[in-house]
Amino acid sequence: MFFGTDIDAKTIMKRKSLILSLLFISFGLFSQTEIKNGIVIDKGAKKIVDDVVAQMKKDTPFSFSFTYDIQDEDGKAQGRGTFLSNNAKYAITTDNFSYFSNGTTIWNYIKKTNEVEIMDVEDGNTMFNFIKIINTSIKDFRPKLIRQENFNKIKCNIVDLTPMKNGNISKIRIYSSVADNRLQKMEIHTYSRSKYIYTFSNHSNKKNVSEKDFIFSSDKFPNIKIVDLR
Repeated sequence: MFFGTDIDAKTIMKRKSLILSLLFISFGLFSQTEIKNGIVIDKGAKKIVDDVVAQMKKDTPFSFSFTYDIQDEDGKAQGRGTFLSNNAKYAITTDNFSYFSNGTTIWNYIKKTNEVEIMDVEDGNTMFNFIKIINTSIKDFRPKLIRQENFNKIKCNIVDLTPMKNGNISKIRIYSSVADNRLQKMEIHTYSRSKYIYTFSNHSNKKNVSEKDFIFSSDKFPNIKIVDLR
């Protein structure tokens, strides 16, 4: 009888230890989340996104190279280009088109047709405005840390951003360097099954820039067609 009681006591102690271990694990997981407006927020993922934004601000003015792979209703497109940023101002140059924005106006130059569209900044295409995408994700998207893995030999945090408001974008996935918080890759998925994939490289910070870097000069393009949509 006493031997049986001793076995039961040991079993109970093991069960208590297991329960306590599970409670500690659960507490650790819960401590990485918070409830905001009824939505569970992954605090670890949010910090990663915040660190990416903070690094961009620290690097400004900065530039990087990128490649793009797009699949949308217009078909497929691939290419490469460079991105130059100075807060709200940016310039994008690729083999097929260029975007320039001085913060209030956008110039969209299309090489094939030798024409430039001029529009107010709020009417412009945001799919290549990487800064705006990241800044918008802070308030309009819910972050979730998926995993860490190597991408182009760089250890990256992979975070999914899902929208908290109605819109066309269904998910944004970002890859950021664990070492320096700089973007390495971005995927944008839409409900219409379009997909935009960008990879980034050759990051360069504290660039010397001037106002003319963010304004399109039509003087360099003879016989250019100007389409003013403002």
